[in-house]
Amino acid sequence: MTTPNKLSLDVSSPDKVATILRAAADQYRDDHNNLISAWQQGSTPWAAIARILDRAADSIDKLP
Repeated sequence: MTTPNKLSLDVSSPDKVATILRAAADQYRDDHNNLISAWQQGSTPWAAIARILDRAADSIDKLP
């Protein structure tokens, strides 16, 4: 598992927020996969968090 990064939504323009959320989701997915390999268990909260962040990014992209 990697060192936790700080998620900052302080961006130069609102259209960059979705990109940041997707990057955070990718990191959570990576951590989820690493934990499954290490712990031999099929479920962690990180996968659910990644899905939530992806849905939020998708919603932002759909805004006018």
